[in-house]
Amino acid sequence: MSFEHLADDEGAAAAHERRIKRCKLRGCNARIIWFRTQAGKNVAVDADTVEVSDQEYDYVRHTCHFGVCKRSL
Repeated sequence: MSFEHLADDEGAAAAHERRIKRCKLRGCNARIIWFRTQAGKNVAVDADTVEVSDQEYDYVRHTCHFGVCKRSL
């Protein structure tokens, strides 16, 4: 029995956790992941809307953090 796939899953999950940052605006501190849009701009995305395997910003599935940031409401 091979456990190689489990090591890959754990490695992917660890890499995903390293991508997660915190919003630096005072009073927010939400978990975010930075993506680059097709236009080449950086966008902060709520980490809860990102799957481990996601590598690109998806306008439909991901929630842009700037629209829901506690500091901007």
